[in-house]
Amino acid sequence: MNGEYFIKNIVNHDETLKNRVIYIRDGKISDIRKGSPPGTEKSYCYAIPGFIDMHTHGGGGKDIMDNSIDTLDSISRFYLQNGTTSFLASTITASLPQIDSVLITASEFASINKKQADKGIHATFLGIHLEGPWLSMKNLGAHNPDHNKVPDKESLELISKHQDIIKMVTFSYHSPESEKLLKLLVNKGIIPACGHDDSYDERILSGFRKGIKVVTHIYCVSSTVHKRNGKRYMGITEMGLMTDGVTVEVIADGMHTTKYFWDFITHSKQYKDIIIVSDSIRCTGLVASPGTKYKLGDTNVIIDQGVAWLEDRSVYAGSIATMYSSFERIVKQWNVNMNDAVRITSYNQAALLNLSDRLGGIGPGKVADILLLDQDLNLQRVIKSGSEVVI
Repeated sequence: MNGEYFIKNIVNHDETLKNRVIYIRDGKISDIRKGSPPGTEKSYCYAIPGFIDMHTHGGGGKDIMDNSIDTLDSISRFYLQNGTTSFLASTITASLPQIDSVLITASEFASINKKQADKGIHATFLGIHLEGPWLSMKNLGAHNPDHNKVPDKESLELISKHQDIIKMVTFSYHSPESEKLLKLLVNKGIIPACGHDDSYDERILSGFRKGIKVVTHIYCVSSTVHKRNGKRYMGITEMGLMTDGVTVEVIADGMHTTKYFWDFITHSKQYKDIIIVSDSIRCTGLVASPGTKYKLGDTNVIIDQGVAWLEDRSVYAGSIATMYSSFERIVKQWNVNMNDAVRITSYNQAALLNLSDRLGGIGPGKVADILLLDQDLNLQRVIKSGSEVVI
């Protein structure tokens, strides 16, 4: 829980500190001072805040929808070993009773996780991101249409019942019934996210004004330019890019989002309104095997060309990226500077979740969730709550 590390470059979203010693006491950063590396101190090229993933379904062979404490334990360990120190666990479209059961399990796990995260064994479980089942049939992607529905009384009751563990909800704003859902989310302090949608420009702007804060994995089954009754409309993709203060999720795996799409996104959006997410699924971290089928919810997916697909290869079905592999790509291949990369992999997430007082940065009083990198950005050490993680 205690330690001292000499760092050549401490990289936060707004500054880089040169030649500093980080002092850790009782799981937090107690001080940062100028210094030089005595032989007894640990010396590293870069220190960055631990990644915060707000959209991930699983990894290491496990999926949140497996619905067990053991699964959540395994996922939390897998994330931590790959540099994600905090996360929201994402569900997928399923029946309301099944989602209810997953949420009950998640609530039970939260207290277990806190103790394990404090010991540096788990990534911190921040809560649940519900992705569906209130999506549009037009842009379902890999979600099961058998369970998709418009928000109804039972849906709102489910959210109210589990309001303490639910932190974000992805839904389509196209239906009249979604108005009550949006109002409930805002009233409960849950982040409303629009995705897998069939909404259009004027209605989307109304949703932004009423509290929609996030566009879920932009350019991935998010509504776009289309015609209705002979008139052309913009979708959530264009409206999200052009509206200041609306955050867009980006899956930076080189497939869901290529360098050209990235350049267009950053041409339109400031870094303060972008967050990197993994959207990882259970086969993330496993050795890809041609022809092997994996489950995403109750849907079969395959891995090909470094991405997950439905069996017929009609649409992507989540990613096999980690936050670390995404960080590497945006810095090394997409030419994002380190400060901005930190902003969109940790700081913005912490701010969106109202946790920036303790997460998303390296400074006195913050939780000591720190990644130590060499000059080539290779991950050398993960520090969780002040403890070194075995990776």
